[in-house]
Amino acid sequence: MAKYYLLYFLILWSGFNKSTNHNNGFESVDETNSLPMGWSFQAANYNTIKLDSIRKQEGRYSLSIENTIDFNTPQEVGNYFQIEADETSGNKEVSIELRGFMKMDEVGTYYAGLWLKLEGENGQLAYIDTKQAGTHDWAEYRVKLPYTEKVKGIAYGGFLDGVGKVWFDNFQLFKDGKPLKNLRRIPPKKAQVDNSYLHGSGISNVQINARKITRLAIIGQVWGFLKYHHPYAGSGDVNWDGELFKIFASTRNCKNLRQLSHFLEAYIDSLPKVKKCDNCKMPSASTVLMAPDYGDLFTGKTLSASLTNKLRYIRQNRLGVQNYWVKKESGLGYPLFINEKSYDEMLFPDAGYRLLSLFRYWSIINYYSPYRNITEKHWNQVLKDFIPQFVAARNAEEYTLATLKLIATIKDTHANIFNNYSTLESIKGKYRVPFRSDFVENKLIVSGYRTDTLSIQDKVKIGDIIVSINGERIEKLVRKYLPITPASNYDTQLRDLPWNYLMRSNDEEMWFVFKRNGRLIKLNIPTLKGKSNYKAPGEKQKEAYYLINDQIGYLNAGKYQNSELPQIEKMFVKTKGIIVDMREYPSDFMSYTFASYIKSFKSMFLKQSTVDYSNPGTVVFTNSEYNGPAKNGESYKGKVIVIVNSDTQSQGEFTTMALQSSPNVSVIGSQTAGADGEVTTIVLPGGIYTRISSKGVFYPDNSPTQGAGVKIDFIVKPTIKGIIERKDELLERAVDILTNR
Repeated sequence: MAKYYLLYFLILWSGFNKSTNHNNGFESVDETNSLPMGWSFQAANYNTIKLDSIRKQEGRYSLSIENTIDFNTPQEVGNYFQIEADETSGNKEVSIELRGFMKMDEVGTYYAGLWLKLEGENGQLAYIDTKQAGTHDWAEYRVKLPYTEKVKGIAYGGFLDGVGKVWFDNFQLFKDGKPLKNLRRIPPKKAQVDNSYLHGSGISNVQINARKITRLAIIGQVWGFLKYHHPYAGSGDVNWDGELFKIFASTRNCKNLRQLSHFLEAYIDSLPKVKKCDNCKMPSASTVLMAPDYGDLFTGKTLSASLTNKLRYIRQNRLGVQNYWVKKESGLGYPLFINEKSYDEMLFPDAGYRLLSLFRYWSIINYYSPYRNITEKHWNQVLKDFIPQFVAARNAEEYTLATLKLIATIKDTHANIFNNYSTLESIKGKYRVPFRSDFVENKLIVSGYRTDTLSIQDKVKIGDIIVSINGERIEKLVRKYLPITPASNYDTQLRDLPWNYLMRSNDEEMWFVFKRNGRLIKLNIPTLKGKSNYKAPGEKQKEAYYLINDQIGYLNAGKYQNSELPQIEKMFVKTKGIIVDMREYPSDFMSYTFASYIKSFKSMFLKQSTVDYSNPGTVVFTNSEYNGPAKNGESYKGKVIVIVNSDTQSQGEFTTMALQSSPNVSVIGSQTAGADGEVTTIVLPGGIYTRISSKGVFYPDNSPTQGAGVKIDFIVKPTIKGIIERKDELLERAVDILTNR
C-alpha cells in the first residue's frame, strides 16, 4: 500500500565550481551519453531519459522521461547544489521556490511532477513535489519550501512515477522571489564515478565445496555488516561493490577460517579508523519488535576473538542514520536504496557480480526488512543455501531463476522481478492459452475466456477441471513452480500460478486433459501471443456503487472515488447494510474518508514498524493510524460487510483494516494476499528490479498481517458449482448475512 509516491535521486555531479549556469534548460550536453551536463538520472533504463529537440518549451532542447512498464519504478532527473554562506543569512521567513515547465502524455498509474528538497548538515530538512496525471501541454508548475539558516543544500528536478511520458524544460530557482545565485555543484561520490569494475569483477568462476560456502558466507556477512555500520563504507567515498571483488581475489587461497579471519582483520585495519561514538545508543526495549541478527559474526565459533572484538567495536561506534547506501524516505520513513548500481549492461553478470547480487539482497533484507523473521528458512541459512546456486548459474536464464527463487524465500507478495522481461518471458512462456483458470476447491478450473477469442468456449467450458497440461499433472506442476512464485501465503501463490506459469508456453499449442461431468476430454489448445482481458460469459462490469435492493447498498472499492462520497451517503441513507467489495485494488484512498463515514468514534486501526536507522537490523514500532468519526457527526448506523479474497492486497488490506475497526463491520471471504505497508525498490546486477514490503503492519493488538492477511469473520469461498452457474457466492452470502441479521 503506497500512501505517497515520493521520489529519490542519485548524486552524479561533475565539477565543484561556483556558477550561475545551472543548465536548467538542458542546453549543455554531455557528448559521452547525449544527456544534459551536471544532472543526475534515476531510471530503470537510461534509454527512457532523452533530450528532445522537437518538443521543447524554449531553447534547443527539453528533457523527456518515458516509461511503458506498468510498475512503480520511479524515474527521475535531478540537480544538486550547495548554498554559499551569504545565501544562508537573513530573514528566516523567506522561501525557496522551484519553477519549471512540464508537458505530459498519458501519464497514468501514478504521477509526474517537479520536486524540491532542502538539506542541512545532517541530511534532509524538507521535501515537496507536485503530482499531475493525464495529458497536458506545456505549463509552468511551482513548488515552494520555507527557508531557514539551517539550509546548506538544494536538490531539485522532475520525476515520472508510473507509465506515460513527460517533458521538462526551463527550471528556475528563486529565494524570496529573486533568482538564486552563488551555488556550488556537489562533487560526485567515488562510489558513483569509480568504474574500475564496470566490465567485470575479474572472477569468472568459483570452485564450491562445503568449506568454501562457509567462507563465502562469512565474507558476505562481513561485507554487508561493514556497509551499513562502518563510517567509511557508508560514506560513498569508496566503491563498496569493488571492495567485495578485492576481498574475493585476496581470500582465494585462504584454506581455513583462521586464515580468513586474519585477512579480514587486516582488511578492516586498512580502512580509516572508526572514531568513538558518544551518541550510539540502543532504542528503548519497549519499542523493539525485532533485534538485529548478525549471522555468524558474534557467535564466537567462526571468527577469531581479535576480529570479533574489532567488529564489536564498529557495531558500538556505528555510522548512524547518515548512510550513502540507504536513505529514510521523508514522508513515511521507509528505506530507499537509492545509490545502488544496477549494472544494466551486464545481461549475464560474471560469478563475482552474481555473488554481489546475492550479498546485496541478503544484506538489505538482514538489516532493513521489517519481516526478516518470517522468511521461509532462517535468513542466515538462506545465504549459505544460495551461494552454490548463484555461482552455478550458467546463463542469464539460470541467474534470473536463482534470483527469483531467492526473492520467493522472503514470503512477500510485494516481492517479484518487475522487469527483465525478455529473460522472464523465455522462462514463463511468450504464449498464453485463450482462457482463464483459477484454483477452486483445490482444483484448477476454467473460469473465463479471452475476450478477443471467445470461440474457444465451443471447446472448453466454464467449470472444466484441468487434470494435466502437456502430459504433466497439475499437482506436479504446482510443486515445480511454487519455489519461483513469490507470495506471502499459499493461497496467493495459487492465485498467481495460472497467469505466470501454468497457462503459458513457448510453443504455439498446448495439450490439456479436462474433466467434465466425470468424463476426461483431451484437447489441443492453440496459444496466442500477448496479453488480453479475460471474463466469463455474461460477466458484467460492476458499477462503483448502487442499490442491490432498497435495504442494501453495494460499493466496489476498485471504482470508488472519494469525490463520490456525498452521493453515496445520500443513496445509502435509508439502507440497513452496505457491502464493500474489496476484491479489486482500491482506486482511491478510503481509509480516512469512507471508513470514517461508517464509524461513530475515533480509534486506532493499525500499528506500523520500520527499521531503526541508527541501529541497522533493529525493527521498532513507529506510528499508529487512526480514523473516525464522520466529519459531520452523522456516521452510518447500519451494518457493513467487506468481501475479501487473495486479490485483496496491500492498500486493499490496509483499507479493510481501517473499515473493520468499526464494530458494525464484518469481513467475509478467504485469506488475503498478506502484503500490506509501503514498498521499496531494490536493484540487482544485470538490471534486475525487485521490491519488498518496507514497513510492518499490525493490528492494534499486535496481530501480524504479513502472510496472515486481514482478520476474517466468516470464511466463504467459491465452489465449482457456483462458478458453473455464474454465481458470485461471496456477494450472495454477504446479502444473506445482512438480510437475516
